[in-house]
Amino acid sequence: MVSARIPASLGMPGAFVFLVLTGLYAAIRLEQTRDALWRCRLQLTFPAFALLSVAWAIYPEVTLRYAVQMTLTAFAGLLLSQAARPMAVLAGLFFAYTGYTVASLLAGNIHPDGMGGALALYGLGGEAKNYFADTAGTAVLLALVTLVTGIERRSPVVVVVAGGMAAICVLTTVRAHSAGAVASLALSAALLGALLALRARSPALKLGFAAGVVGIFTLSLLFFQPLLALIQELSAKDSGLTGRGYLWYRADFIIAQRPWLGVGYFGFWNPANPDAIGLWRYFDVHQESTGFSFHNSYIQTMVETGYIGLAIMLGGWIAGVVALLRRFVLTPSLATCFWLSYMALQLSKTPVEPIRPAALVAPTIMLFAALGFGWFPVVRSGTARTPQAGSG
Repeated sequence: MVSARIPASLGMPGAFVFLVLTGLYAAIRLEQTRDALWRCRLQLTFPAFALLSVAWAIYPEVTLRYAVQMTLTAFAGLLLSQAARPMAVLAGLFFAYTGYTVASLLAGNIHPDGMGGALALYGLGGEAKNYFADTAGTAVLLALVTLVTGIERRSPVVVVVAGGMAAICVLTTVRAHSAGAVASLALSAALLGALLALRARSPALKLGFAAGVVGIFTLSLLFFQPLLALIQELSAKDSGLTGRGYLWYRADFIIAQRPWLGVGYFGFWNPANPDAIGLWRYFDVHQESTGFSFHNSYIQTMVETGYIGLAIMLGGWIAGVVALLRRFVLTPSLATCFWLSYMALQLSKTPVEPIRPAALVAPTIMLFAALGFGWFPVVRSGTARTPQAGSG
């Protein structure tokens, strides 16, 4: 996970190590891997469609490479979601994310903020502010869950460390100068607080809350722009969303050319694609790479895999969130509360950021871990198996 946060430093060697470790884990625990992937099989539909898109891709070699890498990354996330000790997984993620966030803050890697020119904090490995702000926001949620764990276990040391880390990571998120990340963190932290307050209450009460969450989240997506505008005003961001308007305008014409199936997974931002070159030139991007995006999850997905691909991706997301809400209703799981709040953090940014399955990056591992955790076995009272403390 830490290696996946430093793409600028590790590059393909880091990707190779990641693939080898994932393959070794699957080979050593073959039966566990099979059971985990079977439980999470609905989440494999979009990776399968991405692989299938090679058949009609404009650049099939590029699509095949990235589709295979994304599929393996999704496998890693789903295996993580089915780990036997969910709270141990969260503890490891807490140290990885908060450690990297604090190290990045101390390094002080400051760069101008895109077209706006304001100074923004970048990650230790050189990743841009929006990508790094996602790391810092995730670290905040992990720190809050760890704080609650410390309170429940009556551990002053854990409480002090987690509380301090939460404050530092909030500051780091703000210094990354990403308006969307700040707005999404506020929303997801509020949801996490409510989930923690209700997790030990009756299933009927939690069911009502879950229904309310679906309605409120839908409204939050509809009114995300006014909230984002408020954050922009407070943070002195430009009203043009740092060039997103023109990107979306151009995307409409690109989607119209291949509306149903798209150009192939990860097939647009290619140095051989004239449309991509034109946008790179417009935004004065000197290094042509797949790191650029349309800064909108749905537009990016439609460009690459069309309306069909978008429907498949959204179907998997809905299934995953519903499974998480079901698990929240049935169990007092602390891990479920975290993964639900993490999904809120990610989904609330979809209108302005490319939150989608990508290749060999930590956010994709986390995304599939969250989507898969809804199918982690629920231990009901009265069964032969007794859940261990902190098992999630």
